[in-house]
Amino acid sequence: MMNQSRAKRPALRQTVSPRSKRSKASAKAATPVTDDRQLPCVWGQPFPVNGQGVMIFNTDRHMMPFYACVEDEDPSGNVLALHVGVGYASFVMNSAGDANPTELRRVTEADTPRCGVEEGKVSYWYSYDRDNLVLKYGKGYRMEETTLMTHDFLEGVTDEEDQMKIREDLQPFFTAEVQKFVRQYDEKANMQMYAARGIEVTEPMVEFDKQPLICNLPPTVMDSSKANLFELDRGDHVFSASLPAACKELYSNVANCELNYTEVEGEKVLLSDAIRYSLAYGILKDKIESKVGELGDDPNETYLRVTLGSSLGKSPGIPYVLEIWPGGHYSPIHNHGNANAVIKVLFGSITIDIYNKQSETSSRDPLFTFEACAGDATWLNRNWYQTHKLRNPGKEYCATIQCYNYDAGDTTYWPYFDYVSENQTIDEFYPGSDFGFLEMRSQVMKEYTDFVYGTSS
Repeated sequence: MMNQSRAKRPALRQTVSPRSKRSKASAKAATPVTDDRQLPCVWGQPFPVNGQGVMIFNTDRHMMPFYACVEDEDPSGNVLALHVGVGYASFVMNSAGDANPTELRRVTEADTPRCGVEEGKVSYWYSYDRDNLVLKYGKGYRMEETTLMTHDFLEGVTDEEDQMKIREDLQPFFTAEVQKFVRQYDEKANMQMYAARGIEVTEPMVEFDKQPLICNLPPTVMDSSKANLFELDRGDHVFSASLPAACKELYSNVANCELNYTEVEGEKVLLSDAIRYSLAYGILKDKIESKVGELGDDPNETYLRVTLGSSLGKSPGIPYVLEIWPGGHYSPIHNHGNANAVIKVLFGSITIDIYNKQSETSSRDPLFTFEACAGDATWLNRNWYQTHKLRNPGKEYCATIQCYNYDAGDTTYWPYFDYVSENQTIDEFYPGSDFGFLEMRSQVMKEYTDFVYGTSS
């Protein structure tokens, strides 16, 4: 019966908000520009993977333009650069021996809002795709929805011989045989002005992802034991065996969890029914009402956290949490302190809004939204789906099992969730416990059993 029930559940629905549709600059011939790099570079190191990857520069530039370059060991050699200026961004290319670089692509804030350099700490990312000859630039998380500019060297070229000629011409830039270097430069045209204002930019925190951004990883998980040729071709889900290692562990631990599983022989009522009753008349109703004001003044900005087990010191709070969402209730926009997580829906359904990395100037519009129904599982890590809002727009309650841990190599185990408060600032929330699972279960089962069988006074 369980398999039949799950086969009939609604397909995952996804919508994309209008603001997440980023414009691309129209194709144009490369135009000569001035090489405005201030030598020497302010930061640099060898490219970790020859010819591909994503570079993420987490820095507060104080509106100072900069170049992020993939180049030969000699800076006067072959260069493919991202130039982020005031009110615009561009991709710039320079071949060894050329007098001036050429601008391959440019976007301006007139057609692509907030594409230029900003005040405040921002994650500027630059994707370098060797196999497909594609450059991408964006801010925040590396996703299709956060991409601000794309340059495809093979765009519109359908003839295989022409494609091969382009690949041969670009071989010095995208070779896997020669070590490239990643360097960041200030823009010299503005250095005197900023120096006069006493502005200094601290060294950026730079991250690398070995895979370029080709397409989004799906937010939902399918157990690998259910994979077939159709699912492999559609690519609608991440298969459980392909999850990041920390998420794979979490998924394996909760994949078979069910809300109505019992260890009590002959138990006469279901936990799902007991929770519904308690939310209307019992201890869960009292607890949810007592939580108003913890995250915001709206009585519906509340949900219950029922913890399972103890803190193991490798997650924000206790790693396993049964969360109960009455109809109409929701969370604030929040992240999970760069932890990994897997969320499985045990009962009802939940709507999940995905957001870009949050700052006090970030957009409060979701990048996209999807619904997860009973039996569905979703995942997140520091780079994918980390910032979200969960809400239950229906009348029936929803129950989810959420589990968290940090990567083995992570040296900062942040104990809080960061959320967007009502006054639009980023505040911290310590993930505490409203009940332990066994405590909650015994109480709501007694409440409901007494009600059904008339044993209450």
